[in-house]
Amino acid sequence: MSLLGVWFAPKRALRLKIWEKFIDRRITAHESVVWLALQMRVMVGLGKPDSQDEIPRAPLVMMSREAFDNWLNTFAQELGLASTWLATSVKKEVNFVQDYFVTLHTHLSGISSDDFAAVGNFVRQDFIDLSANLEKVAFKFFEAESRKLRLNDLSEWHKFPLEETHSRLQKTVLLQNLAKIRALCKVPLVNKAMILRHNVLHVVVNGCIPSHAGRD
Repeated sequence: MSLLGVWFAPKRALRLKIWEKFIDRRITAHESVVWLALQMRVMVGLGKPDSQDEIPRAPLVMMSREAFDNWLNTFAQELGLASTWLATSVKKEVNFVQDYFVTLHTHLSGISSDDFAAVGNFVRQDFIDLSANLEKVAFKFFEAESRKLRLNDLSEWHKFPLEETHSRLQKTVLLQNLAKIRALCKVPLVNKAMILRHNVLHVVVNGCIPSHAGRD
């Protein structure tokens, strides 16, 4: 090895070692996003099968006000540690999911904790769709960017344009059926199951909750 090669070899090894740590952190950050997405799809059965022979289900994180608040804290903490290392496309999707949770939390402010599971059943498809989108963009990072010796430009805007965010929120089951959700939570508990089944069937008929076999 030439004298010049001897001089540069340690520097090159050090550079690769530093990049290895950066890549490890980026991979760990995107693994956190996948983990959060999977948690959003953990469902809990709420009773007997309905007229479509399906058991009503709700996200585990929506079973009570305490469960939802704990979930919001977990989501924020995980992303607080990961956000610096996320690809910009993943940051945008994560921030949209946070916007959805803020919207959901706002509309749940006057609802009893006992009604959270019923609301969770109603918006269950939102959780499935949002988690699928998070997984999709995270895996795009693993496929295309994980081995690149390049860091994100932190000056890049990390949210979707306001118009796009508003449009996507308006297409969620939550905002398309807000009046029904509010009405559901005002009904006496003894009648709630029947009305919940009616609402779920109505959503299915209108195509908002397509077949979910194998998705959750």
